[in-house]
Amino acid sequence: MRSATPYIAGTGLFALDVIVRLDGSKATPRLGGSAGNVLSILAALGWGAAPVGVLGDDIAGHTIRRDFERVGADMRLLLGSMARCTPVIFQHQLDRQAIKDDVTHRFTFACPTCGGRRRPHWDDDPEFADVRADLPPASVFYLDRPTRLGVAIAEQYASRGSVVVFEPSAVGEDLDLFVRAARTAHIVKYADERLGDLSAYHLRPDGVEIQTRGSHGLRFRAGTTDRSWTYLPAFRLPFVHDTAGAGDWCTAGMLYELFGTTGTAWTTDREAIEYALTFGQALSTLNCMTEGARGLLATWSPDQIVQGARTVVAERTESGHVAPQTFRRFADAVSQMSSTALHRDGFGCCSTL
Repeated sequence: MRSATPYIAGTGLFALDVIVRLDGSKATPRLGGSAGNVLSILAALGWGAAPVGVLGDDIAGHTIRRDFERVGADMRLLLGSMARCTPVIFQHQLDRQAIKDDVTHRFTFACPTCGGRRRPHWDDDPEFADVRADLPPASVFYLDRPTRLGVAIAEQYASRGSVVVFEPSAVGEDLDLFVRAARTAHIVKYADERLGDLSAYHLRPDGVEIQTRGSHGLRFRAGTTDRSWTYLPAFRLPFVHDTAGAGDWCTAGMLYELFGTTGTAWTTDREAIEYALTFGQALSTLNCMTEGARGLLATWSPDQIVQGARTVVAERTESGHVAPQTFRRFADAVSQMSSTALHRDGFGCCSTL
């Protein structure tokens, strides 16, 4: 299932993100959620992308569709339903004195104006089952939580030769379903603060397991002969504006590097995985200097983003670290673009969505 251009299909959390700043002002709502971020980042960087799921037939859902359309995503399998309300996530920025372990925000589904909640809906819709007959060819299938239909689609893609990426935040209520997803996936990535070592779930013996550790970086293991962990430290920034979306940028960057520009077959070679993850960490770090989960896309062009990450990776490869002035140059460039481009205020209450 390879194509001339890398292609990713995915399902999971597609939500509307609303940033709530310290002064109470709210940024313009934007596409978010793990699946939403990973697919839209890769689409912006030149991949084909097909979100698979059901949104509410409401303003929030239309906003998500518009943001996907702006990066050229294939929208045929992102359905709308009058029976749904599109989830809305409020990201409250934290005062710097309250920040611990580089956590810069807290998430809630509760609207700070009216208290209303627009939570995700994970039950499989009967009409959604029909999409399995129309799945596009893809280099990668991405899944951020185990639902019955999502896991079935992952198994279908795996049987066709696609690489399945599973990035769970919790085991969930259905252990058997989680195990199916974990054993199907070629790449399993998770945060240590949410899930422990997944060895007990008997992941694919030829797969890649990635455990992120916040400000302490990450570790991974790959291949069949040596399953020891390889540690990659985090990049050190002169300042952190917002860590939202950091893990999603890391995932997107890893896939971008592993598949190159032609969608060729991936590898579990340890050095290749290490370089791809380092590139992903670089993208993640650069985005932490902006506001929002995809703030970097609002400030730099795709070429600038890729070149910036490559510069950071090359400097660490050559000298073992990245000089603070390198990140300060990037921070100045981001700040200049952000002052004219990023988010406008004006959003009020979830009742308008």
